[in-house]
Amino acid sequence: MGAKKARLRFCVMAVLAAVLGASFYLLSYEPQRNALRAKESEAVSLRREIESAAAFRRAHPDPAKEAKSAAERKRYLDAMLPARLEAGAFLAGAEKRAAESGVTLLGVVPEEPGTAGGFAAEKLRFSVRGDYFALMDFLYALEQRGRFVKIDAVRGKTEDGIFNGTIELWIYARAI
Repeated sequence: MGAKKARLRFCVMAVLAAVLGASFYLLSYEPQRNALRAKESEAVSLRREIESAAAFRRAHPDPAKEAKSAAERKRYLDAMLPARLEAGAFLAGAEKRAAESGVTLLGVVPEEPGTAGGFAAEKLRFSVRGDYFALMDFLYALEQRGRFVKIDAVRGKTEDGIFNGTIELWIYARAI
């Protein structure tokens, strides 16, 4: 009789486990899976709407925003490549940057302005004295000044950690 009771208990437990498993599947797992499918479908729909709105914005740009952006680009390009060479203004700025960097400007020799690549160009030769870090700071300041500058050559000698030499560079403009 004990074996029948154990068997009956096992069958009841197995049926109870099957009922609990089926009810979990039907009442919890399946609704969650359906909700997840609905959320995924909604996400895909929203992604399509966002892509459609972005495509519309690309096809129909805001004229005021485009004009403002174009004006900002023009100001930037005008600063990088001014209308005239204005070597004097550039040299005044370079002298200020040299003093700020700790570089001594011993002299500046400008060459005759000419053209290069369809633009006005002028080669400037700076005679300088300073340590490595001051010289690097000065060169960086010249390049970051907001005007297109091409550093052509740096020549000289170093004695006791101090550089004595020349820096040759080009400045450009749209016209002489």
